Amino acid sequence: MSLLSLRGRLLSLIAKELELCIPQFEPYTSDYQIVIYACRDLEAWMKTKWDIDDHGVIYEKIEEYFKDEHRDFKIFLGFWVNRWLEKWRERVKFLSTKPKVPPQYLDRVKNARRLYQEMEHRRELKEIVVRKLVCQGEICMSELIAENLIIEEIAKRTQTMDPISKLVRLNPLEILNSLSCTISRLPKEKGPLIYLNIKPYML
Repeated sequence: MSLLSLRGRLLSLIAKELELCIPQFEPYTSDYQIVIYACRDLEAWMKTKWDIDDHGVIYEKIEEYFKDEHRDFKIFLGFWVNRWLEKWRERVKFLSTKPKVPPQYLDRVKNARRLYQEMEHRRELKEIVVRKLVCQGEICMSELIAENLIIEEIAKRTQTMDPISKLVRLNPLEILNSLSCTISRLPKEKGPLIYLNIKPYML
């Protein structure tokens, strides 16, 4: 079975689990976006727990479960989706309108995002941060949380810098060391980490 077919099957299974957990969930509407979020987070979880970086290898293992331990995999998936929904309700908040943020802060974040996109080894840094988040139980929106944490850290380090300057050298290891402390405190800090401007349904 191709990787695309396997991912489609996994998406379908996740959608069914979400339907069981959320009575008003409609998988064939805009609600389907939540299925995609959950699937990406499950892939990130598997990468961490199985210590695998290759998507193809991950789906090879999933195919084995489909063939040999389908019932066990469905039980696992039901448990995982329930835990994911708990984290979703804790970490994700919907906003009907964009929050009012000081222009100076927006400029600093915009500049930090640019620096992040230009930074060497940013993909490796993000992957390590994602793994640390997952190990701390942050299994929902881990990739987006990781990216936001990195950008916030860059913004802190460059807050006194000229916004148009391109003469900044960022050390990924230093950023990782700073974020490691932040991530270790997350289990004690309840509340949203991701804000979405759309609201496909109530969770």
